[in-house]
Amino acid sequence: MSNVLIRDVPAEDLDQIRAAAAAQGTSLQGYLREAVRAQAAYLRRQTAIGRTSERLRTQREVPAEERDAVLRAIAAADSERAEQLGDGPAR
Repeated sequence: MSNVLIRDVPAEDLDQIRAAAAAQGTSLQGYLREAVRAQAAYLRRQTAIGRTSERLRTQREVPAEERDAVLRAIAAADSERAEQLGDGPAR
């Protein structure tokens, strides 16, 4: 793993982050490590969404009736599964 040093963090910001770490029962280092990991995951998802968006720009649009049929099938399957699990109709 790599190490990172951040300089010139305003005291009030660091106090806020320390308090959040303490509230979660974790160290400042652990809290910041998870924040960096979460940001990296977010950036990976954004990159993937961008690639998918680019690919979809060249595709023809799905007709509304086909989209609606798929959404109805998903909703029906969801309701059926909820009933099987005893949860009643899905909302």
